[in-house]
Amino acid sequence: MKKFVILTPLVLLGACGQGGPSYMPLVDDKEWVYSESSTFQSNVPTIKIGKKVSVGGIEGRILTGELGESRLAWNKKVLQASMLANTVFNPPIQLLDEDKIPERKKTRHDEFVRAANWTGHFESFGKSRSATATLFQRRAVVTLSTGETNVVETVLKIQIAGSKDDVPIEVRTLFERGVGIVKQEQRTNRTFIVGLDKIGS
Repeated sequence: MKKFVILTPLVLLGACGQGGPSYMPLVDDKEWVYSESSTFQSNVPTIKIGKKVSVGGIEGRILTGELGESRLAWNKKVLQASMLANTVFNPPIQLLDEDKIPERKKTRHDEFVRAANWTGHFESFGKSRSATATLFQRRAVVTLSTGETNVVETVLKIQIAGSKDDVPIEVRTLFERGVGIVKQEQRTNRTFIVGLDKIGS
């Protein structure tokens, strides 16, 4: 299966494609630079916001870069994607729900809450398969290259019908308010596949 990076250097778009919720506001001509690492290589991809496009009937944007094309939009306060790194989701899959971020507590890591369930089709390399997914999210304090940072951490677990050993794909993403995605990792059966760390904008 193709490397699947929920490469959300996503455009976290706002409703109607303008502005957007606070976790990575949309700005025309914006781009993000990441350090990509995998079991085979390292890279420094740049993700750029492109033209407007429909994402499940909602106005969104195309994101382009070395990792492939993604199509994302905000449906009110729910970030959704119809394509991630050239992988198509029908209907669009949920990536973040700002209305379901838990209230802040005094601990470094809150408990994860279930934010969304998804059922649809996953298409990669021209092959479509049925799939299900569950999105979990929480508030957390993490240590990044810039120091301690408050983030919203999401974990998206995608179960694809007919996948080897029936093991789900797990994508962990850290969103920093006003900045966007600062870290992302993909694992399968707890094995690290690929990761992104924000290094510039």
